[in-house]
Amino acid sequence: MNGYHLEDSMTKPYLSLSVFAAVLGVFGVNGATPPPPLSNVVPPIESTEHLVRNPEKDGAHNLPIVVPPFEEQVRDFHAAGPGDGVLALGLEADGTLHAISPSAQYVQGTDGAWSTTREAFSPSSAIEARAQLQHELGQIPRADWKRLRSLLRNRDITAYAFQGDTLWFADSLGLYRAARDSKPERHPRYGIDGPASTHITGLAFDSQGTLWAGTANGLSLRRHDGSWATLRGKDGLPIEEITALVVDSSDRLWIGTNHGLVHYRPYEPGRQWFYRAGGRYLPGDQVSDVVCSADGKTVFTWTNAGLGRLDTVTTTLQERAQTIERLVNERHRRLGLVAECTLNDAINPTSHTIGDNDNDGLWTAYHIAAMSLCFGATGDPAAKESARTGMHALYMLQDASGIPGLVARSVLPPELGKEKDTDKPKDKRQWRPTPDGTMYWKSDTSSDEIDGHYLAFYTYYEHIAQHDPEEKARIIEQIREVTDYIVDNNYQLIDWDGERTRWGFWNPEALNETRDNYLEHGLNALQILSFLKVAHYVTGDEKYDTHYRKLIYEHRYLDNVLLSKKLFPDSYNHSDDQLGYVAWYPILQLEKDPVLAEALHLGQRRHYFVVAPKRPSFYAFVHATIAPNETDLESAIEQLKRIPTDRRVWGVKNSIRDDVHFAARPNRFGRPVLDSVLPVDERVFEKWNKDPYEPDREGEGLYEDDGAAYLLPYWMGRYHGLITEQP
Repeated sequence: MNGYHLEDSMTKPYLSLSVFAAVLGVFGVNGATPPPPLSNVVPPIESTEHLVRNPEKDGAHNLPIVVPPFEEQVRDFHAAGPGDGVLALGLEADGTLHAISPSAQYVQGTDGAWSTTREAFSPSSAIEARAQLQHELGQIPRADWKRLRSLLRNRDITAYAFQGDTLWFADSLGLYRAARDSKPERHPRYGIDGPASTHITGLAFDSQGTLWAGTANGLSLRRHDGSWATLRGKDGLPIEEITALVVDSSDRLWIGTNHGLVHYRPYEPGRQWFYRAGGRYLPGDQVSDVVCSADGKTVFTWTNAGLGRLDTVTTTLQERAQTIERLVNERHRRLGLVAECTLNDAINPTSHTIGDNDNDGLWTAYHIAAMSLCFGATGDPAAKESARTGMHALYMLQDASGIPGLVARSVLPPELGKEKDTDKPKDKRQWRPTPDGTMYWKSDTSSDEIDGHYLAFYTYYEHIAQHDPEEKARIIEQIREVTDYIVDNNYQLIDWDGERTRWGFWNPEALNETRDNYLEHGLNALQILSFLKVAHYVTGDEKYDTHYRKLIYEHRYLDNVLLSKKLFPDSYNHSDDQLGYVAWYPILQLEKDPVLAEALHLGQRRHYFVVAPKRPSFYAFVHATIAPNETDLESAIEQLKRIPTDRRVWGVKNSIRDDVHFAARPNRFGRPVLDSVLPVDERVFEKWNKDPYEPDREGEGLYEDDGAAYLLPYWMGRYHGLITEQP
């Protein structure tokens, strides 16, 4: 597999030792030196070791990058077979689908219904059924059909292909070549200078004269000059055990396997291998037959779970964004909050349910930020109203406790809320009634939630609220309450019972003096600085800037920020990457002091270097707002293009693939992980906090993510002039 590798990203030094020595020396981490003057906070750092993209070497991007329409492969979930087991499929040039079962032959009408064209037809094998269909559809001329039929009667043929007057076929002994009126000649060599195996399951020629042979041990090819090669997992083939194959008019291969469908583009630059498995693409993963239209835009498969149809459609980033936003408003809002939902039926949903979530505020903030940026980029009033709905839902969370500034994790109607925590004493329950009794609110709010609220504060104010007197007054009131509550409690979030919430701490004693909080000392320092910067910007109150500078001058929070991302031997926390970038975005836009900005840029640059192997569109676009020419925008755009429009979670099992390698260590949950990230359309993608190195995921399509994790980077890229689309 091509790409960055997790093992490398966990062990490389991200700043040279001399640079670290300079940083640590200036900051006086041993406590022996006094706080430096602000002008000396950032030492000169010239190293380019931690650059993902070096503009001096790679040049400048031509912004905005135009993203043309692109292709997406989408399953037709309503495709259905003729009712009993199918031996072979056939496809006419006009798209009419035929099928042969052990007992009959069928044709599918334009309405999708099947009708019988021949009763009591009993082919001896699947290969005979396939040949019969191809002959009847005019794909095998009569003279060739007579030759092939004679062989079928006398040999146990497993695959065949014609090249002019020459018939190539395989049986249990291997591969044969038969010129017209000549005896078949068996190919003498296998493994080297021949097919990978005598067990050949598919044969097909492309327009360049290459013979493709599917085997149980890989994909073999015979070039027009007679030389052979075999492609296996190490070459990019996801599954080596091939069951069927077909070539379309663009010389693209569609390969059936015992674990899914493989699409291969052997003569094209860029990505060549596409793995299509799991419910997103197929009804079942054991593929026994494949046929496709001449242009490859429609592919039919017969699987262990019936007929599959995969269509290649053309779309754009904006069309995908519009589809996701429509679904957000149709089935992903609860009390104005944006959240995932559970469908009553994965394929034909008629209803859905949305439960409470500990991160209701954070996920809603994603969407508010996306729609605020959308309004900033387009002026679309629908985006403004969508953002407003979400923002007022956050205000609901901020007000629910009745304690000014104490934000709720979530809220529920009383009939649901009172059923929560019933196994706990009343003074230990997280769910509590609001002062007016109209709802229940969940306590023990984490730093994750507060992080999201400030992203929403910043983006909503920047693009919407500051231009509307009523909205401006409301957001100033809300952010002042939340920020004052944190500041007045020594940079902590104190719960209803007078105790600090589990993760609600940003104070120097916790971050700089408590060993157990070492993993949080960089991230939480970044968060509180970002919170204070946003509060100062929105309210204009200098006290927040005073606190901001106090944490920098007296408590050296910029030291922490420079190493905000923790690496091996510490556990890798992908959720902290997300939380870091939620905080990075506002502060990077707002800090104008060149010295402080440089310190922040250095910390964020290092963080981006660490996360870049994941090809994260969100993180890349945040980085690009301050350093576009140091950003791998091509990979970020490619990931946006490959995030499926369908946000349902369909299970996939990548651990069985022959082209993957596992990392030496499991992730922090003890689960095995790959050493590099698979393309996003070959795994499950929900939100940026998930571990993209995990190969497997369960899912039957009943759970649908809200899609805001796509909307946020897309509209960020549009607003900041990083990407555009063809008019």
